[in-house]
Amino acid sequence: MSEWELVRLGDVTSQIQDVVKVAPGVEYPLLGVRWYAAGPFLREVVTSDNSKATRFYRAQPGQFIYNRMFAWKGSFGLVNADLDGSYVSNEFPLFECDARLMPEFLKLHFGQPSVWAAIERVSTGTTASRNRWKESQFGEYQVALPSRAEQRRIVDIIAALDAHIDGLAREVAKARHLLRCLLADHFESVAGDEIPIVDLCAHVIGGIWGSPEGESEVDVLALGPRIYSPGTADFVTDGSPMRSFSRKQVEPRQVQPNDIVLERSGGSPEQPVGRVVIAGEGLPPCVPTDFQRLIRPDAEKIDPRYLFWRLQHDWNSGITRAFSRRTTGITNLSVKEYIARQVPVPDHAVQAMVISSFNAVALSIDAAEAERICLRNFRSSILAALLNQEIEIPESYDALLEAMS
Repeated sequence: MSEWELVRLGDVTSQIQDVVKVAPGVEYPLLGVRWYAAGPFLREVVTSDNSKATRFYRAQPGQFIYNRMFAWKGSFGLVNADLDGSYVSNEFPLFECDARLMPEFLKLHFGQPSVWAAIERVSTGTTASRNRWKESQFGEYQVALPSRAEQRRIVDIIAALDAHIDGLAREVAKARHLLRCLLADHFESVAGDEIPIVDLCAHVIGGIWGSPEGESEVDVLALGPRIYSPGTADFVTDGSPMRSFSRKQVEPRQVQPNDIVLERSGGSPEQPVGRVVIAGEGLPPCVPTDFQRLIRPDAEKIDPRYLFWRLQHDWNSGITRAFSRRTTGITNLSVKEYIARQVPVPDHAVQAMVISSFNAVALSIDAAEAERICLRNFRSSILAALLNQEIEIPESYDALLEAMS
């Protein structure tokens, strides 16, 4: 295995400060840099009328960029070609790499959470939001630098993984769009008896937050907002805290298979409140919290999953906004009004048929998303192993590339 040279970044990079004085009437597209190595983006467009700045710095494609204030959050990346013609403030230093260092390799190095943690330990500031990692610290930072050929191999391997991950993300997005269309096609044209949602339920009850673990009679999981993140159907309790309740509190609220958990409070101006999930088999003991409502459909009147998909369509199409009130920055759903409205309910045969279609698409989404998450975890592991020299890509890789090109 070849020896990698430990080098100061100041010896292999140069800070670029292409100063541009702000002129009246000229628009300046300014870049930001997302956390967690998600890279630069167009943050805003300013003029001398709405900015007090007197100068900016012109950014060029291929330059390495980071946010001094949020380097500890992984705010690193490369300026892409589609951001050509953009500018930055002095909080976003720009660098060019010399012939020994590939910018893409530098980006991979700074895409590691272990590196962000090391930066946080040495950043200066009185609060977390002011933890600046200055250019002088960047210059003194040392990296283990392989040969350019080895850098290229590592960059290529990770790029191939990233392409597959991006492909899965596109597959998930297309499947989600298909599911939305299927739901809309059905629920916007379905015929059946008009029945209030509340009359289709055997049980509706509000959630509860309880006390710290161990302080009452029963300890169970209290469901948090993360249960809604998959955006499909069944949920898992990962990340839900353990809380303590009386037996009287738990008995009517403990989630059973086919219970629907409705979001009562939350949302944002962009995201309406009213998300839903439905419980599958095998969940550990859990209860909804006070920003949720537990809905137990009456299976004799409606298939629980049909009602779930009905409510999912309501949220997709923005129907829940009509029953929402925004107070103190939080959007609350008027559950009483929401479930008092009438919806058409077809016979059970029709319900079963459309549920099968909806569930099939949802399962494909879950499978692709699970594969994407596994691949992302694999990417993190193999990148760390490559950069720690635990794995070496043989030189025969170069010959293979030449043969394929």
